[in-house]
Amino acid sequence: MKKIVHEIIVREEKLHGILFLPDQTTKSKLKDDSEEASKDSEVFPLVIHINGMPGTSPEEDQERFGQCFTQNGIALYCFDHLGVRQSSGVFTYFAAQANIEYVIDNLVQHPQIDPLKIGLLGESFGGAMALCHTARDNRISAIGVRSPVFDTEIIPTYGFFDDLLKIWTRNKQMRFPSGNDLKNIYITQTRHYNPKNMIKRISQPFYLVAGKKDELLGYQGFENLFKEIRSSVKFFDLHPKANHNFSDKSDFEKMRNTFVKFFNNVLFKER
Repeated sequence: MKKIVHEIIVREEKLHGILFLPDQTTKSKLKDDSEEASKDSEVFPLVIHINGMPGTSPEEDQERFGQCFTQNGIALYCFDHLGVRQSSGVFTYFAAQANIEYVIDNLVQHPQIDPLKIGLLGESFGGAMALCHTARDNRISAIGVRSPVFDTEIIPTYGFFDDLLKIWTRNKQMRFPSGNDLKNIYITQTRHYNPKNMIKRISQPFYLVAGKKDELLGYQGFENLFKEIRSSVKFFDLHPKANHNFSDKSDFEKMRNTFVKFFNNVLFKER
C-alpha cells in the first residue's frame, strides 16, 4: 500500500487528507533487452470515506479501512472536513457538503484514479452527507453507509444535543464559527441537506449497515430509510449486537469486510 498525504485547497483553506493506493501490480514490457522497463500508471477504483462529526482522522483510518481496501485493489481517500483537526478553517454543515464536491473534482483528475469508478463510504453524520451528495451527483457509482444520521433535523430535538456539541468541540477537534448560536445554525443548514428529503433520488447501488443496539438513533429509522431507497441494487445488514459506532472489534470487522466486498463487486463489475 502506498500512503500519500494529499491536501486540497478549498477557496483559501486547506483540506487535510490521505490517499491510500494499492501496490503497483502492472509493468510495461521491455521493448528490447537493452532497454529498462518503465512502470505504467495503473488506475484504480476509488472509495472516498466521509467521517462523522468529528469521526476518526485519516491517520486512524489507515488501519480501520485503508489496508483492507487497498489489498483488494481499491484506492481509498480519507479526509478531515474544514474546521476539523489538521484541516484549516471552521466547520459548517454547508461547507462539509461542498468539501465532498471539491474532493471529487480533485481526485477524478489524479493519474492513478479511474474517474468513472467512484464510491462513497459514510459513517454516522458522514453517512448523512454521503446520502445527500449521492442524490445529486451522477459521478458516484456506489454508496455505502454505516449508522447514517437519517434525519438531520430531528437531532437538535434530542436531549443529548448539547452533549453532542461538547463532544464536537472537545480538545478543539472541531472549530465552529465564533459568537453564534450553533444549535440554530445547525438546524438551518441541515434543513437544506436532510437525507430524509433526498434519498428517493438515489438510484446507484446501495448498502446500509447498522446496529440494532444503536444508542443514538435506534434501528427503526434505518429500516425506514432503506425502504425509501429506489435503487434496484440495495442491501441492508442489521447487526444484532452492534452499537452506533460498531465499537466491538468483531462487529467492526464484519462491517468493514461487507463494504469492501460490496465496492469490489460494483466498481470492478465492468472491468
